[in-house]
Amino acid sequence: MAFLIPLNILIPIGLVVVILIVVAWVILSKNKKLYKNIKSEKQKFSKYKSQLDVLKKSPNPKQKDFERLNKVARAFFKEYLNLSYSLTYLELEKRFKKQNKVNYAKFCRAMSDTNYQGNKTSPKIKQLITMFSKILEEYK
Repeated sequence: MAFLIPLNILIPIGLVVVILIVVAWVILSKNKKLYKNIKSEKQKFSKYKSQLDVLKKSPNPKQKDFERLNKVARAFFKEYLNLSYSLTYLELEKRFKKQNKVNYAKFCRAMSDTNYQGNKTSPKIKQLITMFSKILEEYK
């Protein structure tokens, strides 16, 4: 006993199956791209966290640690907030105040004061590292 499906039913069912396969393939490929982008962002962000962790472990931060913090902070602002690397900390402070980002503005003011007043003592640098750490935690 053979069961035959009429051609006028078989063709629409076949088209629906083909369309579902194409849609599933498109969704899968988009998800792969999205997953790669998310993974890449996590790696970039963890780079900043790991650099900051190295600075936190320094028992007596010095001038070179301040300069490293400066580079990390500027790179973070450039990459994640699309701000020019050439902006001064005072200009960054003004922008952050306009955006109502108080912690960011305080950090920029403190970086500017520390840099130009020559107050690059170990406790001051530790305070700056802590402030930037809070910014990274807040950004998540």
